[in-house]
Amino acid sequence: MLLLITGASSGSAAQWQAWRETTDIKVSILPHTSGINYILVEAYFAGATVETLLNVMNDTQAAPNWLSSSRFVNVIARPTAAEAVVYTYFDSPWPVSDRDMLTHSCLSQLSENQYRLDILSTTAYPVPQSKAVRITPVQGYWLLTQTAQGLQIKHQIYAEPNGSLPIWLVNNTALNNILKSFKSLKTQIKNPKYKKRHSQLSAGDCRAFERLSIK
Repeated sequence: MLLLITGASSGSAAQWQAWRETTDIKVSILPHTSGINYILVEAYFAGATVETLLNVMNDTQAAPNWLSSSRFVNVIARPTAAEAVVYTYFDSPWPVSDRDMLTHSCLSQLSENQYRLDILSTTAYPVPQSKAVRITPVQGYWLLTQTAQGLQIKHQIYAEPNGSLPIWLVNNTALNNILKSFKSLKTQIKNPKYKKRHSQLSAGDCRAFERLSIK
């Protein structure tokens, strides 16, 4: 799941450009050599926890409530307790073709209060047949830091939608969708049901997982 930072973190020589900022959500961009932007979201959700966010992500039936333009999200496989393979289908306005993506994620614990969810596109699992254009490559992560008052989130993502879309439209759509998604996520995570569940993901060993790096 969509949609997300070590190799491309603030410690990188790359210069991020702020695109939009609200009270608790900041979106920045960095151009890739393809012309498509890396997107970085920094957010703070008061009262939220790592577990409540993971519970929202695991509730795939409710994903369209917050993941902008998504029609449905299905978990295809769980190779380990720390991993999930997820198929996501996105609606697009006519005449643009719908998009879909298949991603493999892995959750690791970096410290007592910090977790990282790495995300990478994959072709290793069968998916439903569709006429949608595949979004690939996809690479990113969520860096989750628990504080006494809430959850600090750093999410970076790079995704190529393919097809014949102009670059300006790709970048503009991605930015607006991710900002809309985070605003909706802020509301979704407040649902009391996510505080009563135990996450289906447990932190594990993700050292073999390919991680995002600026190119």
